[in-house]
Amino acid sequence: MKKIKVGVLGYGFSGKRFQCPFIEAHEAYELVAIVQRHGNESKEDYPNIKLLRSYDELLVIEDIDLIIISTPNYLHYEHARLALEADKHVVVEKPYTATYEQALELNKLAEEKGKVITVYQNRRYDGDFLTIKNIVDSDEKVYEFEAVWDRFVPKIIDRWKEEGLEATNLLYDLGTHFLDQVFTLFGEPKTFKGVTNILRPESKIIDYFSIQLSYEDKEVRIKSSLIAAKADIRYKLHMNKGTYHFYVMGEQEHQLIEGMKPNDELYGDNAVYDFYDYQGVNHKQQVIKGSYMEYFSQLAKAIRGEGQAPVTPEEAARLMKYLEQIIR
Repeated sequence: MKKIKVGVLGYGFSGKRFQCPFIEAHEAYELVAIVQRHGNESKEDYPNIKLLRSYDELLVIEDIDLIIISTPNYLHYEHARLALEADKHVVVEKPYTATYEQALELNKLAEEKGKVITVYQNRRYDGDFLTIKNIVDSDEKVYEFEAVWDRFVPKIIDRWKEEGLEATNLLYDLGTHFLDQVFTLFGEPKTFKGVTNILRPESKIIDYFSIQLSYEDKEVRIKSSLIAAKADIRYKLHMNKGTYHFYVMGEQEHQLIEGMKPNDELYGDNAVYDFYDYQGVNHKQQVIKGSYMEYFSQLAKAIRGEGQAPVTPEEAARLMKYLEQIIR
């Protein structure tokens, strides 16, 4: 079967760690070109690719089927629009866009062009989340679900993510992952309320958020902060048979940072979580061995007309609608 030829726009953290390694490792794809404005690291990592210095150079390569947008958040809409206009399928690093209106415009253009567009929500494929989804989809009843993703960045770091640019803050970074996970588990809520704040002195960005989602028969809270010296339990589920605690953020990110390849037999999640039954007995269990490779497998099927994108355009736009409600 003909391989899907891929060009990647941007070789920062996400492009280098979360996208290029999977395109290179997956049998459905061929990594053809990377746009890296400065430096030659991408060519050193992937000697067979074309190293480009501008997006225009990538857009005119006719046999590129898919462009992955891995640029600063405020550029996502414009870069994705140009890719669609060049008749390419598109993956956009989260957040999908800066506004709900931009998301709807991209979805309409993709439909007119007959192209797949999706957002990169790799956290759907973390082992802890896959395990939670299995629990939620079982015959157990959920009463409460809480997700906390704390980091400790007390001092302002001199980089674009701290400059106060559009759609560039903690809510549009980690909040996009958590909200996507909640909607994947439970759908849209009955009521929805979010609180944001800027807590660090001299910070230009939202560095704290807390969101409460109420459903007919359950309560959900998600929260993140950049000033937590010690992180809270990552996920808590209170169920009709007991309580689940998950502690370790998806291990795949750490493995990729350390240089492990996605097709390495040791790659994937191996964390242990706790289940406390109604008698207070702790049952330690291991999470499902997730892999972000599954995202790219689903994407390949969608491009070949064999199924839906891993995140549908409607799901991507819905998320932006809810984020806007918090910011207003």
